[in-house]
Amino acid sequence: MFSIRMRASVNRRHVSGAERIIPKKDIPLVVEELSKRAETHENGIPDIIHITIEKITDVIQYIPALPLTSIAIKSHVQAKGLAADALIHSGIPDTAVHHALELLQKGPAPDGGNMRGAIIMNCENKKRLEPDSFRGVRVTRMDMKPEAVEALRKELSTLKIDKRTEIIREAITLASKVANFKTIAELCISDNPSNHVGYVASKKLGFLRIPHLKKTGASAGGRVFFVRTGINLHEYINYLEHAPVIVDRISGVQTVDLLQVVSYI
Repeated sequence: MFSIRMRASVNRRHVSGAERIIPKKDIPLVVEELSKRAETHENGIPDIIHITIEKITDVIQYIPALPLTSIAIKSHVQAKGLAADALIHSGIPDTAVHHALELLQKGPAPDGGNMRGAIIMNCENKKRLEPDSFRGVRVTRMDMKPEAVEALRKELSTLKIDKRTEIIREAITLASKVANFKTIAELCISDNPSNHVGYVASKKLGFLRIPHLKKTGASAGGRVFFVRTGINLHEYINYLEHAPVIVDRISGVQTVDLLQVVSYI
């Protein structure tokens, strides 16, 4: 099996990225798909596209996807409140929750822009632990089995959001890998201007897809991984960036309205 990683940028600003783990025979097709994706991304036309092809020598971990719950919500204020409540219910102190939301809404990099990767935050003191606050930590070497992708597509079609299968597939694959190793919870807000959806993920609550977590047209966003004091940071980052993980099955998909969510969390 081979890891295929695409990164595209314009004027050194990150535009697009994607991850796949595939057999050797699929390399030409996937390289073409990822190249086209980079060239047509809404964040800009890249002047550099890096595609890395690497044979996987480590043992691949196969894990289930987090259970997916899509929230029927139309208010940005309600969405923010729901995300905060979900994180607190997952064990994150409210001070860290609101600090993380503020960082992602204003632009989490030191210059106020978006990071290329994620923030790692100690949830007990709000301290940022990622070694490079411009780059962040990039979760790599992950994918979802084709059979699981098709099962996800069928489930999403019952919710009438199957047109977003590819976006949801990538998000839940990443969130499932992250939740699998020493992460208390994750907060994500899309940095694509046309995508107002974000999510909260944890082993306790699964993957909560939350529309309107940012205002439509806003370009600030990113991810925060919440961890506890005493974590072996080198081991944690090595897992996120290097351990090969494939999601091999779906764990259920449902949609709930705001009133149902209150009892859910």
